[in-house]
Amino acid sequence: MPQTTAASPQNRRLVALWLFVLAFMIWIMVGIGGYTRDSGSGLSIMNWDPIIGALPPMNDDAWNKLFALYKTIPQYQLLHQGMDLSGFKQLFWPEYIHRLWGRLMGVVLLVPLIGFAVTGRLEKRLIPWLGLLFVLGGLQGFIGWFMVSSGFFPDSTAVEPWRLSLHFFGAMFLLCAVLWTALTVQSPEPARHPGCKGLKRLTLLAFVLLLLAMFGGTFVSGIHGIDAFNPAQNIGTGQPPANWPMSGIFTDTATIIFDHQLLAVFATIAILTVTVQTIRHEPPAPVRDAAALVGLLVILQFVLGVTALVSKMIDVGVIHQMNAVLLLCALLALLHRLRGATA
Repeated sequence: MPQTTAASPQNRRLVALWLFVLAFMIWIMVGIGGYTRDSGSGLSIMNWDPIIGALPPMNDDAWNKLFALYKTIPQYQLLHQGMDLSGFKQLFWPEYIHRLWGRLMGVVLLVPLIGFAVTGRLEKRLIPWLGLLFVLGGLQGFIGWFMVSSGFFPDSTAVEPWRLSLHFFGAMFLLCAVLWTALTVQSPEPARHPGCKGLKRLTLLAFVLLLLAMFGGTFVSGIHGIDAFNPAQNIGTGQPPANWPMSGIFTDTATIIFDHQLLAVFATIAILTVTVQTIRHEPPAPVRDAAALVGLLVILQFVLGVTALVSKMIDVGVIHQMNAVLLLCALLALLHRLRGATA
């Protein structure tokens, strides 16, 4: 079919909707992964079987074999000694759902990609790019196993925080790439916004600061920072630990939490500045609405972060993580709307 058919408004809407669904699935994946990590379920499956592993244990014998394998790793021996099969199943299912959701995302990307390409609904220039994203999604699965395998090291009861960070930011790259592509398919021509170039630069700065704060957050999650909160020892209270900043940015618990909080404050100030500056300059409604949304989300994010730390509730911590990703997406959408900004 001719290129104009693929670029028709109807096909653009269809392709954009598909990509928005995929971006939504990645966002849900972040929540599943966050719960899996914070609940300690991530080490309950001791092998990486991309095909066979799509099926859970189907009988008692399969369950017992998997449980016996789990008993050989340090997490069981150091934390869960004496756990019965019922307790193991509670650990197993979050990790299984996490992996199954990842496989489902691969199907949701690949099957429509082939279908749209064959029927001429997809612009040819997008096919190699989306094919690359599928390959990177598979690589993300391998990185996930690379992360999980570090939890099987002697005396280890959790994955290494830097591998957790690598896995998380692999997901963030895929999410941003899919979302930006979807927004571009939906609105291929940048809207011109005179006088907004400075706002665009400020939004980019806020985006980078948020990424840094999220990087710090992955290490807080990696060390179970919620459990470490201790006002009596000034851990998590917003005060710099002794000898900061030379106190161990990747090894000292108090320093890791304080650095995340400090970066979060910088990101919050930058994002709220974006919102205020946008309202003051009275840009077009799409830019104004996007800036208002990021302002609301960053306030919510700050409240969720404090609540998660003080309450020590895993569910609140997972919501905090998911809202951070939502905030990142909102900033990305604002940047997309500002891509045609001029001085």
